[in-house]
Amino acid sequence: MEKTNLTKNYPSSVTIKINQFVRYVKVGKCLHFIALLGILIFVIGFQNTTQAFNSPFEIQTFIWLYITMNGFTLPIFAEIDAYGRYQNYKQIKDRLYNYGYDNRLVKPFIFSKCQRDAVLVASSDLLYQNKVKEYLYNRGYRWFHIFPDNFVKNPLVLIKKDFWVKILFTKKYQLQNFYW
Repeated sequence: MEKTNLTKNYPSSVTIKINQFVRYVKVGKCLHFIALLGILIFVIGFQNTTQAFNSPFEIQTFIWLYITMNGFTLPIFAEIDAYGRYQNYKQIKDRLYNYGYDNRLVKPFIFSKCQRDAVLVASSDLLYQNKVKEYLYNRGYRWFHIFPDNFVKNPLVLIKKDFWVKILFTKKYQLQNFYW
């Protein structure tokens, strides 16, 4: 009888995995949409590329091949970025839980739409969402600010290694206070 009381206090592993998946989807909703869009571009591009290879050699073949290759790589980069934003979600959630709400904790995670989404999901889990929304509004961020701040300031940042390392190779973070 004591064993059943103990197990009622802890969520099952299935519940934990489902909640982790739900948070992963919420955090990367824009990136998952981009991944789906990339898959659609790949399918359409692949169909047109195969048709273009069957026709006489033209520049159209290379254009469709280029579109197909972009459609193939776009979902990969989007999902790697979504994984990184999920790691940001876990980091900020632990920080907000340990220290309470403070603008200084949120500030390092607001420089792209995807990072702001991660902060908003973490803050909604801990009932700080209104404070975070107010902070972001006061900082000048609106729904249409999608691109990372560094990219808006300098579009050539895309050719720098540091930009890609920060976005695509975020280290795995283990939650310390929560299961999800």
